Amino acid sequence: MRNQLWRSLHRSPHLQQQFRHIADARPFQPGDLVLLREKLNKSAQPIFTRPLKAGGKIEGHRGIIPHDDIVGKRVRDVVRTAPPKAKAGGEVKKRQEQTEFRVHEVKLEEYVRLTKRLVTPVYPVDAALIVDLLDLHSHAHEAIEGGEKLEVLEAGTGHGALTLYLSRAIHAANMPLPRQPANEASVETWKANRKAIIHTVDTQAKYSAHAQSIVKGFKHGLYAHNVDFHTSDVSAWVRKNHTGDPFLSRAILDLPNADTHLAIVAQAMRTDGTVVVFNPSLTQILQCCVKIKEEGTPLELESVIELPVNGGARGREWDVRAVKPRASIKKDEDHAVVQEEVGVDEELAGTEQDHNSSVDAASVDEVAILDARAEETPEKEGGWQMVCRPKVGDRIVGGGFLGVLKKQRDMRREP
Repeated sequence: MRNQLWRSLHRSPHLQQQFRHIADARPFQPGDLVLLREKLNKSAQPIFTRPLKAGGKIEGHRGIIPHDDIVGKRVRDVVRTAPPKAKAGGEVKKRQEQTEFRVHEVKLEEYVRLTKRLVTPVYPVDAALIVDLLDLHSHAHEAIEGGEKLEVLEAGTGHGALTLYLSRAIHAANMPLPRQPANEASVETWKANRKAIIHTVDTQAKYSAHAQSIVKGFKHGLYAHNVDFHTSDVSAWVRKNHTGDPFLSRAILDLPNADTHLAIVAQAMRTDGTVVVFNPSLTQILQCCVKIKEEGTPLELESVIELPVNGGARGREWDVRAVKPRASIKKDEDHAVVQEEVGVDEELAGTEQDHNSSVDAASVDEVAILDARAEETPEKEGGWQMVCRPKVGDRIVGGGFLGVLKKQRDMRREP
């Protein structure tokens, strides 16, 4: 029955288009990746195979599994090892003679964790959170009208793990890619008509090439053609491609010096577009906030999230705000006018003591932070200072920080 279902799918009119298969209807084919799990030992490390090929084999301390024994099997079918050859002067123990493994498809999160890496990947739980914060919605290609495109910038390709998650999120927006045989001209025509594109940029050609192989290696390149890989400085790439109206709807900056690129990236962002900055240190997020204020970049900080570690739940949110200490504002200006222009609450506005004002406990902490920072570094006239503290909630030990920014309407460009 399953063979009949597979043959009917294979002979369908959609043969010339890429389609997702039903896992238990399609037998494993040459070129597939599979995951083998021991049938009787659930805690044993699974075996992640190379692409299946005729004559290939998997060798391990449990024995040998020929690729030909896996080809034709389906999800959760069982394969058995052939016993390893006895060494000279010894015999193979009886318990090693045969081990049973169940055959599984490789899930995306398993693929990201188990593939060869040149750099540390963005782990699945973090990638899923970033995609959620970017609020990507992939509409079916027939539902997208006109020439509008959803274009997403990923600055810092790295391993390609986040690239895969981003591409999967927007995959439904594009027409299916013509199946083989497809010449280069037909692929370029298809690319020109895409409704959603991931632009991923890395300064290192070696990492970009490796990431491209990682993306192409998952499910026969199912998500690869949604992605354009570039080797460049991200600011240089944006300047080159931003030739008219803003064209980016989302951006993720996974860079150590993200603050130096925000002004250029913001120019290419559509109004209300989302920019996520991913850094290991909260200080780097603060640098971005200060840079935005100092340069008047039309981005607004929406939230700061501390990432979980070891598969924890969604990260803890931090309260991060830019304030101007009262000492940096001319003394003869009217206080009410200053408050309106700067947009700072009364309790957060001052760093000098005022015995006539009442300050709650939370504000005292924030003022203390400002005072400590002022002692460490000379304050610039009119400079911005940062207040940051974790919001009330359960304590989560984090593995990094995400700053979520929104593109404001640039009133300077309004007619």
